This record gives sequence, C-alpha cells and structure tokens, in this order.
Amino acid sequence: MRGRPKTGGADGTTSRPDGPREQGRQRPAGWFSRMGEQRPVLRFVLLFAAFVLVFYAVSSTPYIERTCWPPYLDLNAEVSGSILRIFGEKNISVSNRKILGRAALSIERGCDAIYPSLLFISAVLASPVAFRKKLLGMLIGTVVLMLINLIRIISLYYVQWLYPAAFDMMHLEVWQFLFIVLALVFWVIWARRAIKPEAAPGTHADT
Repeated sequence: MRGRPKTGGADGTTSRPDGPREQGRQRPAGWFSRMGEQRPVLRFVLLFAAFVLVFYAVSSTPYIERTCWPPYLDLNAEVSGSILRIFGEKNISVSNRKILGRAALSIERGCDAIYPSLLFISAVLASPVAFRKKLLGMLIGTVVLMLINLIRIISLYYVQWLYPAAFDMMHLEVWQFLFIVLALVFWVIWARRAIKPEAAPGTHADT
C-alpha cells in the first residue's frame, strides 16, 4: 500500500494549516458581535425592559410619590432659584415649588429628570459589566442628568418670560425628547468604555 505523503520541517515534525476550527477560536471583537454565541442583545433587551417596569412601578407607588418626590422637587426649585439670582434675577422668590420673578414657573413631576435617569440606570444594569463599573456609571450619569435638569428649568424660566408662546413646545416636546436622547447617548458613551473585549493570552492592549 502507498502511504499518504507527509509534510514537515527539518526536524521531521508535521504541520497542518489552520482550518476553520482554529480560526473560530479567536475571541470576538466586542459584545455586540457575539449575537450568534449567547444572544447578548436579546438578553440586554429583556433585562432592560424588566428593570424599567420595576423602577417605574416602584417610583409611582403612593408612598414614593408622597415621601420622596416632594423634597426632591423642592430642592430643584430652590437650587434653580439660587442660580437665577446669580444670573441677575434679584426679585426671584421660591415657595411651594414655584419660582416667581419676571415669570412664574412651577416645578412638578416630569420636570425632575427622574424618568430619563431610570432609563439610563436600567440600561446600565442590563449591560454585561461588573457591578463595580455599573455603580460608578449609574452615579455619574444620574448626577449629570440631574444637573442638566437644572439647566432645563432655568431655560424654561427665560422662555416663559421672553417667549411665552413657545413654552409648551420647549417643555413638552423639545426638552422631553432631548432628555431621552441624552440618556441614550450617556449609556452609549459609558458602554463603549466599560464593555471591552478581553485581550487574548499573550497579547497586549493598545495604549
């Protein structure tokens, strides 16, 4: 019988070209590229929806509505009033969550950045990242959204004073939509930094 010819090097060892199996062992480029392995996108969507439903249900309970949101809304009104005074609005007064000056503005539920923050927190919690990174991301993102909410309140005060006809559009359409976009953008920025593929053994990450 005639044997199969062997290929090898000078030391007599045989070698074989890398096949699809060897190539398939390479690590994926990132989280979103692993859809065929563990369906991470589906898992993320289901977790995100579950967290949103739980947070919205809890935040809408009578106890939370009665004990948590009034002090927070009062704080938003007081801080916004103080900032307006710094901007030169000397006659500003704040009472019962109402900012009174050259315009009148009432801080109610929906003017607090709570729901956009809950969307951001839900997206972070649903992401496949160590909880330590999640905790830091949630803290920073929520604080930034709440600071931007102060900018919204101040801008709406000036819109109410200077362009009252545009107040409803700015309040109900522009800022509401912008906050949803900001929550999404902040999550994407955080995810790009927090969700990184693990380096293969023997390789070094670029600096």
